[in-house]
Amino acid sequence: MAKVVLENITKTFAGSERKFALGEEEPVDKAGQKKNRRKKQLPTEALQPVLSDINLTVNDGEFMVLVGPSGCGKSTLLRLISGLETLSAGDIWVGDRTVTTLPPKQRDIAMVFQSYALYPHLTVYDNLAFGLRRTYLTDGPTAGKKPSWKESALVGITRSLPKPLRYQSAAEHSIAQRVRTVAKMLQIEELLSRLPKQLSGGQKQRVALGRAMARDPQVFLMDEPLSNLDAKLRTETRAQIVGLQRQLGTTTIYVTHDQTEAMTMGDRIAVMNQGKIQQVAPPLEIYREPANHFVAAFIGSPPMNFLPVNVRAGQLTHSAFTLTLPADWRLAVEPYANQPITLGIRPEHIAVGQSPGSFPAIVTQLEALGSETFVMAQLSAEAVDPACNPQIQIRVSADQPVEIGSTLQISFPADKIHLFDEVTERAVRPN
Repeated sequence: MAKVVLENITKTFAGSERKFALGEEEPVDKAGQKKNRRKKQLPTEALQPVLSDINLTVNDGEFMVLVGPSGCGKSTLLRLISGLETLSAGDIWVGDRTVTTLPPKQRDIAMVFQSYALYPHLTVYDNLAFGLRRTYLTDGPTAGKKPSWKESALVGITRSLPKPLRYQSAAEHSIAQRVRTVAKMLQIEELLSRLPKQLSGGQKQRVALGRAMARDPQVFLMDEPLSNLDAKLRTETRAQIVGLQRQLGTTTIYVTHDQTEAMTMGDRIAVMNQGKIQQVAPPLEIYREPANHFVAAFIGSPPMNFLPVNVRAGQLTHSAFTLTLPADWRLAVEPYANQPITLGIRPEHIAVGQSPGSFPAIVTQLEALGSETFVMAQLSAEAVDPACNPQIQIRVSADQPVEIGSTLQISFPADKIHLFDEVTERAVRPN
């Protein structure tokens, strides 16, 4: 276990190199040889920053989730930590040592890939033992100890016999104990003799996770490991990963684009967009106090509603309603007097029913989920510019009768609203 510190991390790809990093195949010529376009020196303006000035500290034993839309740089950041990509600038610390220039095998980091990356010709047991066999003689209990001639001879003589009859060296015996301990923890003991092609998606994911756990590294890196699973299995495996991480206490950095995974798994969440970290905080803090418009829109399902309003004499005015702000808000919005500002409110926070300050909303679409119903509604019956009068989403009780074309009386509780600067998109908060 160790703390991970990222200091001023910057990663820049050349134009063609960026495409290959994002998954495109390198072009080949007619003879089938790869065209090495990376050797061509590109002008400075052709360089494209993928990550810019990333500073992040992951505490010892913490479960940190990197979340953001596709292409925001979260997987690239994970590859930089693991050593699979080289830094353009900055430093990476794992524990009390810098690993910036170390190759992946010397960083004591284990990575779980999105594609499982299991060896198809090896059994589950051999997949779990593969990394241990490569490192055990240099890092394990038998480090520096050469096997006796008798042990070497017995291993050679029994190699052609069935596995139960083969002689196990001291190192292999220790590896077997470690593999079976991990298999028991993941409940895959009965799968040890199978090949990957004989496993389901969830079983493959547990094997990939077990291969990382078997090494007992200082840090786990997980790159969207649940994206290939169906919804039910994803929920089950998500709980297993969280439980195992808490049991092992290993520092974990988990990458996902699914904000539900981020909210339910992480001790803290780092929200990323366009190569920069937007906010780092515990899940509920990000939900309740988003730092800017992007975080507010990305975190929450369904997403937050946004409406353009004007600030006038301590009130927020819209073509369909007027909202009087409480005293603690008025000082915060004073710099925006007679100026536009963005109002945000989540679907679950909109109050439905006749009350002082309520206003009508016309139902245009329904999504009945059984336990709850989501309503799309228009705030004004007049045909106006959708940019000024967009539809909003409202969560109502499943027992409440709602029909398309009907009118709901709704209101925005002042303690649940969010305000954002229209230029900087930063959150405006009461003092």
